Amino acid sequence: MLISSLRKKLNDISISRKLYFTIGIITFLVIVELCTLWFSITTLSAVRSYVGGEGLWSKSQKNAILNLREYGYTYDEKNYEAFKEFLKVPFGDKIARIEMSKSNPDLVKVREGFLQGRNHPDDIDNMIGLTRRFSKVYYLNKAFVAWQKAEPVLDELLEIGERLHVLIESPNIDKEKITVLLYEIERLNTELTTLEDDFSYTLGEGARWLEGMVLRLVLALSITIGTTSILIAISINRSIKKGLDVIVDGADLVKKGELETRVEVFANDEIGRVATAFNEMIATLEHKVVESKVTEAKLVTERQRAQSSERAKHVFLINMSHEIRTPMNGIQGFANYIRGSLTDKEHLEAIEMIIKSADHLMRILNDILDFSGLGNGEVDFIKQPLKVRDVIKDACLYVESNAKLKKIALSYSIGARVPDIFIGDSIRLSQIFVNLVSNAIKFTENGTVVISADIIDEDKENVVIEFRVKDTGIGIPAEKQQKIFELFEQGASSTSRKFGGVGLGLSMVKRLVELQNGKIFLESTPDKGSEFYFRMPFLKISDAEKRNGISEEPDPENESGKGINVLIVEDNPINQLLVIKVLQKRGYETTIAQNGKIAIEKYKNEDFDIVLMDLQMPEMDGYEAAKYIRRMDPEKASIPIVAMTAHTIQGELEKCLAIGMNDYVSKPFSPDELNVKIQLLVGNKQVKC
Repeated sequence: MLISSLRKKLNDISISRKLYFTIGIITFLVIVELCTLWFSITTLSAVRSYVGGEGLWSKSQKNAILNLREYGYTYDEKNYEAFKEFLKVPFGDKIARIEMSKSNPDLVKVREGFLQGRNHPDDIDNMIGLTRRFSKVYYLNKAFVAWQKAEPVLDELLEIGERLHVLIESPNIDKEKITVLLYEIERLNTELTTLEDDFSYTLGEGARWLEGMVLRLVLALSITIGTTSILIAISINRSIKKGLDVIVDGADLVKKGELETRVEVFANDEIGRVATAFNEMIATLEHKVVESKVTEAKLVTERQRAQSSERAKHVFLINMSHEIRTPMNGIQGFANYIRGSLTDKEHLEAIEMIIKSADHLMRILNDILDFSGLGNGEVDFIKQPLKVRDVIKDACLYVESNAKLKKIALSYSIGARVPDIFIGDSIRLSQIFVNLVSNAIKFTENGTVVISADIIDEDKENVVIEFRVKDTGIGIPAEKQQKIFELFEQGASSTSRKFGGVGLGLSMVKRLVELQNGKIFLESTPDKGSEFYFRMPFLKISDAEKRNGISEEPDPENESGKGINVLIVEDNPINQLLVIKVLQKRGYETTIAQNGKIAIEKYKNEDFDIVLMDLQMPEMDGYEAAKYIRRMDPEKASIPIVAMTAHTIQGELEKCLAIGMNDYVSKPFSPDELNVKIQLLVGNKQVKC
């Protein structure tokens, strides 16, 4: 329990402190080792000093005996004095040894003794230290005992030397006594030599023991330092690696999307704090992801609701368009039919106003549907050969009456480099021009509206044409120019009250231009006028395509329907009557079928040249009827079928063509357009199955 608690406390220590602690331990052990080495060196140096001192002791003793022996033979006083001088060395060492044997030695006296013994001053402190520390050690103790035994012998030698000196100094020299003393000197010399050898041998053994002990101690310290360093390094590395491994593994799991992952925190060190921060981060991330998913689910729900609402609105607009176009087909159709038979000017003006009002209403309806389609991206662009001059001319003719009413000069110019024919969507281009020119006429009280077209860039396959519509109207303030293309936006708050309109036209124009990879710009000065210009790319057309793509259409005024039997499939009585009147006026033979089922029965029993097929009918609609006809015998299945419908949704033409119909006419229809399509399909036998 205690070890576990201690281990946990150690684990909680920061890595930096662990490293400092490790460095501290290693430093301490290195210092201990260095101190041990220093102590060993000084100790061995002290032993060396004692060995050196023993050599001086032994040499002095030998010299003293030599001089004493010479003195016994020569009676020369110099030899006696040399004898006494040489004995000072061992007697100095004796003074030092006796003082060091005391419990509280006088170190000054010890130093004086060793100095008298001719020991080097720098070695004396080490010699004193060795004696005090290791005097009880066996080898040193044995050596000191031999040293101590030699001292009485030296005292005896000194005494014999003094006796010899007395005999020689006496008036009557007794040579026999001198001879006896010389024999005694030899005996003492032998005894001292034995003690000296014992002292030297014992010091050698002590030096070798001390050397071995120092070596073992240094080796033990080295192993301790190395082992400690390795163990601490392994422990710290294992602790760091263990913590980092779980964090890395946790990160891998999080990368795979397992946000519930949490890593184990092993300690409260830096790695532990990183692990804790990692867990907190993942918890926050998980919370954010949950919140994001909830928000995303809400957004999906809201988007689905908006899409559902948008679809419902779009379906409502389509249905309302169908419901409005059906009666408008009768209004416009019969108005145009009556206009052809009226001669009274007043009645003609009245019918013209009816037709113009109907056209204006249809334009508003078309704008609303187109705007809805632009918002959903459901806009068809039909790429076919077009004549830009005809498009601009038709747009001018459409708004000409409004320009005349306001006495505005309406003109156009086309650059000489602009191709006569190129590939594009003439309907959408005309729609852009009508909106821009109508807008220019609306906001111009008097002056001019000028349309121009010119090339600004081209290559082998494409041409970029810049179209400009310039007026001398009221202009647009600078602060409003950036917003003028936004939905329901007009130049000023009073504009809609004075000039009318709801602000859809320019927004539609911008979307139509951009969807065809173009850009629209505005330059305007208040009270001087505005100039809208847009740039759009078109495909160039070859000479062969010019000849084949733009064919001369039959003249609707001159082409007769005589001899052509038309099956009209229509459930609305008013539309039935209108189509019959329009076609019979041009000489066509007509037969009515109220729905697809009746049409099939009549077609089986009679021969017709073309079928005009309404799409939305009871019992069997136009789609099923057309499919059925195309599955009949080849001779019957090849009849041209033209769809006639008030539906104008995206893809309607493609859907009709996909099931085998040949063309498409939208309601309200133009009698001239219908006549041209019939003549093209029946007169030129252009049948698609």
